[in-house]
Amino acid sequence: MRIVRWSLVALVAAACAGAAQSAPSRSPSPASATASGGAATRVDGTAQSATATALTLTDGTVIQITAATRTIRTDRATLADLKTGQFVAITAKQQPDGTLLATIVNVFPASIGANIPAGQRPLTEGNLMTNAPIAAIDQVSGSSFTVTFSGNTVKVVLASNAVITAQTDVKPTDIPVGTKISATVRAGVAQGIQFQGP
Repeated sequence: MRIVRWSLVALVAAACAGAAQSAPSRSPSPASATASGGAATRVDGTAQSATATALTLTDGTVIQITAATRTIRTDRATLADLKTGQFVAITAKQQPDGTLLATIVNVFPASIGANIPAGQRPLTEGNLMTNAPIAAIDQVSGSSFTVTFSGNTVKVVLASNAVITAQTDVKPTDIPVGTKISATVRAGVAQGIQFQGP
């Protein structure tokens, strides 16, 4: 699974759900990207071209880009890529000893992590979603680390099938042609664009 996020609120919510797959291929009609009013619209599609000011999809949809548009690439990562101080979103089940058995760990860019409050909340199927900075990494076991939130330090153990991803802020021009994207659009202007790295 892969994670798809495009605003501070959506980033956290999607990380919790663990939707780490590449953006859906279903494309809206061009009108979807030019909806008026204050409501944001989600636009999924395939990039045909990208400049600093516009993203054109293969279905003809053109999404305007401004300096405020956040463009994020999500890449697969490993435990070796985790560093102390990184802000992560963890989907896990709490074990009897209080540790978290994680199936999904997503590393947020520093620009986003700085704006997300650390904490924990229940998810479906008995999972917990934990947003917190990494406090320490267990170099001995090679499969666990600790996070801190609300004055607590909790050990996170990676499940054998755990998926680790890392999000990076990039430029719109870094979006490869033919890449599936997902964007949050308001009045024809992209608030955020997300795509999966190679």
